[in-house]
Amino acid sequence: MAVLSLGAPLLGSDTVEDLRQEPVFYLYIQTLRSEYAGTQGLGLLRLHSTYRHDLKIYASDEGRVQMTAAAFAKGLLALEGELTPILVQMVKSANTNGLLDNDCDSYKHQNMVKNRLHEAMQQDRVMTQEDMDKLNPTNSRSISTALQFIQNPVQMCEHVFSLIQKLNVRIKIRKGDLKTKELPLYHGESWELMQRRWAKLEKDFRTKNTKFDISKIPDIYDCIKYDLQHNNHTLQFEHAEELYKCAKYLADVVIPQEYGITPQEKMAISQGICTPLLKKIRADLQRNIGEEESEENAGESINRLNPVYSHGVSSPSRHVRTRLYFTSESHIHSLLTVLRFGGLIDNPKDEQWNRAMDYIGAVSELNYLSQIVVMLYEDPTKDPSSDNRFHVELHFSPGVNCCVHKNLPPGPGFRPKSRNEPVREKYHVCLPRPGAANTGVRSQAGEAGVHTAACYTSSH
Repeated sequence: MAVLSLGAPLLGSDTVEDLRQEPVFYLYIQTLRSEYAGTQGLGLLRLHSTYRHDLKIYASDEGRVQMTAAAFAKGLLALEGELTPILVQMVKSANTNGLLDNDCDSYKHQNMVKNRLHEAMQQDRVMTQEDMDKLNPTNSRSISTALQFIQNPVQMCEHVFSLIQKLNVRIKIRKGDLKTKELPLYHGESWELMQRRWAKLEKDFRTKNTKFDISKIPDIYDCIKYDLQHNNHTLQFEHAEELYKCAKYLADVVIPQEYGITPQEKMAISQGICTPLLKKIRADLQRNIGEEESEENAGESINRLNPVYSHGVSSPSRHVRTRLYFTSESHIHSLLTVLRFGGLIDNPKDEQWNRAMDYIGAVSELNYLSQIVVMLYEDPTKDPSSDNRFHVELHFSPGVNCCVHKNLPPGPGFRPKSRNEPVREKYHVCLPRPGAANTGVRSQAGEAGVHTAACYTSSH
């Protein structure tokens, strides 16, 4: 079961290949495809083609989210043809009762938090430790690092504004130069459109009363990250990386704190956003362990292989269920909040859990294809009433990283060493860094590059 965030349009003509290169989902796909590939007839594609793989894909109403869900399905199942028929046939988005779309119940809390955040970011003085503690009561490492860099919020916004002005001057020069005005920009964007994009941000960022609208900071960050990655070779703006760095640290404070500053605010907003999805995930897990169909799973059709017609199939009784949910960044923020502050773990001294939560606190942003993966395993050799019959793994990845974002927090995950050995014995799951050549999944620590992902395993 996986929940993904889609914060960008399709990546281009190589979308399916780009999706295959995302490391944690490469692990997820390869685990499904090849975990049993040593035995004939137990790979993912074989399971799917013989009605032993129950796959359901859900997406929010946003078009780019639905098309990415279809592209992922195409790569996962090695399908051929255009995305539109795959979308119609395999991706469900209608009549989901707000499953993956934001609920207005959280708007009231969010507006209150945004107003407080706006006031805090209008202080024209160096922030004291008390100011920083008020803005970061959860002691998140990424927010603490950003606040230490910002120091004076108004002066930092002034600096960003001056860099945007310089960028607009640079765009105007390149647009009017006969040697450069015909140079191509990414995805066919014209110099005129780029100029309008940045001119609007310059106009909207500083208001008429000379204050700054911090709600524009995420847009500024998205635009400079986009242009630095795709257009900098043509634009050649000498302050591009400086603008990126300043906008990023501002965004590292503004974006996550819009979903709540205190743990109580974060939980209230998260419950308003993702309660339907949480109920659906719980129903999926309960259905997998043999409990009766719930209201959240009503209407889901299941086609299974009839053992009578299983000639040539090595394991006719084997059945794998997969649920994929493609949604917005707000749902990933909300799910992470519920995992961190929802009292999921009774023992506050659990070393593995604290290590995973520390990693999540160090992640500064959630990018395209951010994901939370829930894996439920069953050991048929254990007694059905035993807690050791099932164990759950939680995997998280912040998604695709920008080419200029070098300071990635290390975060090797942990999984059981063997299903037949005590769960306490773990080993590293080491994956290549995003964008690196794929070297496969190793079963021993240190055999591959450490990927930035947090994992947690429970036998309950």
